[in-house]
Amino acid sequence: MQKHTYHTGFTTNFEHIKAENSHTQKFTILYTHGFCSDPWGRKPEEVKKWCAKNNVSFFRYELAGHGSDISRFEEADINTWKAQILEIIDECIEGDIVVVGSSLGGWLSLLAAIHRKHRIKGLVGLAAAPDFTAEHIKYATPEQIQEMEKFGKITYAGQGIEFVVTKRLIESGTDNLILDKDTIPVCCKVALVQGMKDTSVDWKKALKIAELLETQDVVVKLLKNANHRLNEDDDIAEILSVLDGFLL
Repeated sequence: MQKHTYHTGFTTNFEHIKAENSHTQKFTILYTHGFCSDPWGRKPEEVKKWCAKNNVSFFRYELAGHGSDISRFEEADINTWKAQILEIIDECIEGDIVVVGSSLGGWLSLLAAIHRKHRIKGLVGLAAAPDFTAEHIKYATPEQIQEMEKFGKITYAGQGIEFVVTKRLIESGTDNLILDKDTIPVCCKVALVQGMKDTSVDWKKALKIAELLETQDVVVKLLKNANHRLNEDDDIAEILSVLDGFLL
């Protein structure tokens, strides 16, 4: 596994597979995973297979504070992850890019498309979750707010898992909100895949994103029986079908 140390000081694993014949498909798929997740699960594996089948270059990476870097989770935030994806675009990948982002990765993909318009030629959001930090704090209980003010974080535990939402995460999220604007200045082709049984991201958010996008080239796929993970066979088939639409 290859490692990269970013300008922010975080070091995480990544995989970069360059297509043998870049003259066929002149872009790279850049896959960004979700919050408290990693880029090694079924969705990115299926996207990787699709890239190999269609002679498309592929790049996936661990977000700072995730995967091999999990010990530094509380040090990372939205600004850290935004800087990370922009650094990859600027320094690690040549040519045009189609960003594919899951959940938090969908937010980061939208930010990348805003800040690197000349490089991003397409965007696929998989249960994209822009502005989720604002929504999270909106529904926090008074006790949780007090906990955050006292300790700088809220710790959630249950069913054998534990995760943390830090005050710096919430504050950095405020710096990067996009759904509170009149438009989202993304001009490339966009496809949004959203499960209607997603309990983490309301399926109506996909419609809100589509409405605000500056581009007119937008497709929204609502999967009635899919949840947030989008990991079932039918979900994967829909994702790969969407990717087919980006082939030259």
